[in-house]
Amino acid sequence: MRTRAFIPVAVVALALAGCGAHNLVLKVDVLSYLEEGQKNVQIGALPAGTLPLPVPIVPDYTINLISGLSEVAEVRSVTLVLGGQLTAASGSGSGRLRLYLSGEDTAPLTVPPVLDAPVQFSAGVPGTVSAEAACPQDVAELFMKQRMRLAVVIDSVIVAPPGATDVVMILERLDAIVIAGRKSL
Repeated sequence: MRTRAFIPVAVVALALAGCGAHNLVLKVDVLSYLEEGQKNVQIGALPAGTLPLPVPIVPDYTINLISGLSEVAEVRSVTLVLGGQLTAASGSGSGRLRLYLSGEDTAPLTVPPVLDAPVQFSAGVPGTVSAEAACPQDVAELFMKQRMRLAVVIDSVIVAPPGATDVVMILERLDAIVIAGRKSL
């Protein structure tokens, strides 16, 4: 088990040693960590009006990352990129798609969202969601940990009368662009 953890750490150390600015740029496909049912979520019917609670897409999910990276590198920045579609068979509405990231000991919905994007849906017309955000440093450092927690919700939902049916959220992209550098001694 220790040997498997050592190999990625050794690769990162070699890459940092050879880079001109001693930066390593990683594209982490966070979406690939999710289960298939968390990428295509059947929300169902939504009543007309303002919904009092967020609609969970990914309620609270623990992501296991590569262990040992923090021994050789420190994160300099992380940019999140999210893409998806919100569809409905009938009705229309709008809301905010919010992504939360937290440490393994903290519930993700108890921290501020790291990504907040407007969403709209209308019968038969997919509402495209596309957002990009730079993470604050404390959130960026989660990518050097062994585990972090993630939640995705649609909040501040307003549905036009008479309501909406067969609402579906499809997450198509969730990437983290991580820039790491050699750890300061």
